[in-house]
Amino acid sequence: MTNMTLARLVPLPIHAALEVAFASVVIALPFALGFDASALVVAVVIGVLTMGTGLAAATQVSGRGGPGALRVSAHADVDLGLALASALAALVFAIGGDVGPAGLLVAVAAAQGLLAVTTRYSARA
Repeated sequence: MTNMTLARLVPLPIHAALEVAFASVVIALPFALGFDASALVVAVVIGVLTMGTGLAAATQVSGRGGPGALRVSAHADVDLGLALASALAALVFAIGGDVGPAGLLVAVAAAQGLLAVTTRYSARA
């Protein structure tokens, strides 16, 4: 039997940088696309939470994280939770007939999930 493991190719510092850049796009894109208020709120909340976890990872990796900082071991769970929240929000918007926000949130969920499963969650780069 072959041992199938997922390649953890992305180091945590790169993950943090990608997350911060990705969050900026998630926050700005709904405004550029003219989404309604509910879609704007959902996207901004998901974007801000993603930005926060990216910045928390950056401070932890740099050694400046305090005792209350997000632990590296918890970061993977937060990332997967954000992916799940994005997918559920996409489902709600799709059921409501808002195709644009649903599509954006599906893409957010896929990107966040892919980044989460390919990251090497270790404080050492």
